[in-house]
Amino acid sequence: MATVRVFVLTYRRPQLLRRAVQSLCAQTFTDWVCELHNDDPADSAPRELVDEIGDSRITLHQHSVNWGATASFNQVFVGGPEPYASLLEDDNWWSPDFLSTAIQTLDAHPDASLVWANMHIWREESDRSWTDTGQTIWRHAPGSISPRIFHWPEAIQAFDGLHSNGAMVFRPGAFQPMSVPSLTPLSIIEPVRERAARGDLLLLTAPLANFSVTRETSRSRDRVRWLQSQLLVAASFFKAVKIDRDSLEKIWATRRAMTPRDTNLIFLTALALGRPSLIRPATPADWLLFMLNVGRHPLANLRGLRFRSVHTEVWTWLRQHTPATSLRTTPLLLDKHATPPAT
Repeated sequence: MATVRVFVLTYRRPQLLRRAVQSLCAQTFTDWVCELHNDDPADSAPRELVDEIGDSRITLHQHSVNWGATASFNQVFVGGPEPYASLLEDDNWWSPDFLSTAIQTLDAHPDASLVWANMHIWREESDRSWTDTGQTIWRHAPGSISPRIFHWPEAIQAFDGLHSNGAMVFRPGAFQPMSVPSLTPLSIIEPVRERAARGDLLLLTAPLANFSVTRETSRSRDRVRWLQSQLLVAASFFKAVKIDRDSLEKIWATRRAMTPRDTNLIFLTALALGRPSLIRPATPADWLLFMLNVGRHPLANLRGLRFRSVHTEVWTWLRQHTPATSLRTTPLLLDKHATPPAT
């Protein structure tokens, strides 16, 4: 039996898939098997690529019907008989030492459920070429040997996920339940999944993988859907996690410092939960920005506040699986860039 099962997910991206699979085959850690899941029943390109590569470790799983992204991710987190599993999306690719570094780190931390690596951010241009943006998802000097250890709850998890699907290795049994609701918005799949993690989350601050900001994405760019997704994450967090005054002040400070400034979400979360205490740190400038936002987008905000009735199954799941505790740690929201447009 191999050490790690790598799930490669693809849908109508033959050229990007080739780059991803080549990065897997180039790993210095070689004790892996791969399930390549093709979610387009009519696309023969993945089979042709597997036949061309001729690596017996790679098995093609041709879907007879389209599963969709969330169902495919759920299959990944079920894992296999191997102690570790990983996900490589077709538009991302790994540095050669990604698997070896990640597995060595998990071996040294038996209580951790997942390790993920920082990622370089690349942008696809109109001519299909790729530009290195010079940014990484996490603002850390590259080359750090020791992983950064996160424990639930971290302040970042009130609004965002910690890990990146495209550069992680995990213990399948450490996620209970292994599946998230099938109607979970893809834009929040990572923060929702983290609510089921049982164990530390480890960040390798060195960028050992590459994240693609593609021109086409399967994630909705609808303003209302995005707001509803954000409120699902934030409201379920603040519903379960008690925040002391100092931490709340720091959360406000970090939201003010973002580009663009993003304090409106805290106001809407307070409205949704009936928790005026959440907005006590608001300044006159925060209030002005919020009132301008309400004036410009009244219907979008009202529809956004319907997130619980629109996403009843997801909200119920989050309420059941968000561990209740207290947050008394220093928030470090600005260590992470705003989550790049996911693909």
